[in-house]
Amino acid sequence: MKIALRRVAVIAMMLVPLPAHADKPYAFRGLPLGVTLDDFRSHEHARALPAGSVAVCTTDPEANSLGMELSGADSVSIACKWAHRTEEGWRPSQAVVDCAPSYDHVLRFAAMPGESEPRLYRMSFVFDARLASDFADALASKYGASRLKREHGYTRRVWENAASSITLEANEGAASARVIYRLKDHEAWLARLTEQWRAAADTP
Repeated sequence: MKIALRRVAVIAMMLVPLPAHADKPYAFRGLPLGVTLDDFRSHEHARALPAGSVAVCTTDPEANSLGMELSGADSVSIACKWAHRTEEGWRPSQAVVDCAPSYDHVLRFAAMPGESEPRLYRMSFVFDARLASDFADALASKYGASRLKREHGYTRRVWENAASSITLEANEGAASARVIYRLKDHEAWLARLTEQWRAAADTP
């Protein structure tokens, strides 16, 4: 009888639908990991201030003005930042995190073997540490509880699903906190590629 009840419970759990976000890449203010670079640049609405900011990538000549190194369209990784034009030239914009302008940000794109276009695989934002707790609550309300690690004044929260992860890091007493969105398959591929390059460089 107990075995039968357990089987019924297991079947019931299997029939319960997973949350809609369980296997979809996480998104930052509606911008999902995995979007192609072309779609990002063609249809994106900058999550940054001032109004009218646009994406500038390392494949653009304007990237020099933002302190980014130029790269070709066939580069393994392409970095982008939101920026705006001033009388003095292009300047970095401030991505908006938890309704406040961030200190720094970068969005990275890469194409794995078999992909025709680079896809957004990482988003990183540095913002006021005083907002970290409130931002963690906002992420929890959307994606559920995080894994939490506290040690020597360091707090690390991780949200994770089948496709992606979000890591929120803050240090006690530090002025800034950081949140990183990662697309798992691209991150893993890039890590393997980096290891192959290191092994090749170490080979006599």
